Amino acid sequence: MAEDVEARIEAAVEERVEEALEEERRTSYLELFFDLVFVYAITQVTSLVLSDTSAAGFGRSLVVLLLLWWAWSAYAWMTNAIDIEDRLTRVLMFAGMAAAFMTAFAIPDAYEGEGVWFGASLLAVLVVCIFLYLRGTRGDPELLRSVARLAPFFLAGPILVLVGGFFGDGVRDGLWIAAIVVTFAGALDAGGRTWRVSASHFAERHGLFVIIALGESIIAIGIGAAEAHRDLALVGTMLVALLGSFALWGAYFGYVAGAIERALGGLRDPAERGRLARDVFTFLHLPMIAGIVLFAVAAKKAVGHPEDPLSGAGRFALAAGIGLMLLALAGGRWRVVRSIAWGRLLAAAAVIVAAAALTDLAAVGVLAVCVGILTLEVLYETFRPTRPGRRAPG
Repeated sequence: MAEDVEARIEAAVEERVEEALEEERRTSYLELFFDLVFVYAITQVTSLVLSDTSAAGFGRSLVVLLLLWWAWSAYAWMTNAIDIEDRLTRVLMFAGMAAAFMTAFAIPDAYEGEGVWFGASLLAVLVVCIFLYLRGTRGDPELLRSVARLAPFFLAGPILVLVGGFFGDGVRDGLWIAAIVVTFAGALDAGGRTWRVSASHFAERHGLFVIIALGESIIAIGIGAAEAHRDLALVGTMLVALLGSFALWGAYFGYVAGAIERALGGLRDPAERGRLARDVFTFLHLPMIAGIVLFAVAAKKAVGHPEDPLSGAGRFALAAGIGLMLLALAGGRWRVVRSIAWGRLLAAAAVIVAAAALTDLAAVGVLAVCVGILTLEVLYETFRPTRPGRRAPG
């Protein structure tokens, strides 16, 4: 009996120590440095969208963003689970960083003759990641098996991208879409496996990527205004566009980021925690990032010609950008607490209707209406009353 009590006490102490270590773990300087490459990559994706604003152009840009997101997500999961402070790991992280830079460099011409470059660089990014993941989980047989099961899916994707780079539009596009499907299937299969997820680190890492995308929206506003005529219309449009970036920040960091981290940290079952992390961070953060990129495209177009009607492509980017962000946030609330975010759904619908209907209004006006709807929704979510003793759900 005494031995049984002592064993229970020891197990409880170990659990508390693990929880304390998890709470203290934060994103390392190496990870922050690594993510700088993806600042460049997001900028390149925005440029790719602006180079072709047809329906096909938007679709191709989305494919590239998806491929980049899977690559970054693979590193987010890997660095969350292993120690990256030994020398060999640092060197290999730098190698992965160099490969990611080459991938980003090839993005503007990925569909114009540099598909092989794009695919080969992307494959190198994932090879380094999987090698580090397998190496870092050698001491945890259960986690090692999960990584080994996922590795073929994550390597098959960039291989299909590389092969597609040797072909023309039709075959290449089909193979690149197949690469996304294969990788997505691997992520779904991973839901049945056991993963070690540090809630604080995982939430912080993804929050920082949201910051990267928001930073690109601010850069796009500045670049779009650089060659525009300096007058009050330009100043007003820039301020409205900046308010849009601020509102997107508030929509995520005002209440969602903390709520998701608390929900993830409250799960004790590793498998359940892994599934929630996959669904909310890997899956639902993707449309958030895509939405911010599209808003950046719309903002750049608006500040470039503030007094002219916003083009159809610009209004689509504006509606899809804000709409995707709000819908993804609503999906996150449903996944975490099974509650419908009516405010976000209604705001998304209102933005889509406004962007579609206001065809003749000046760009600054359309932007102001849509950003105004987003801002009001953020203010409502931030200050809405809640029951005593309860936090507002994310």
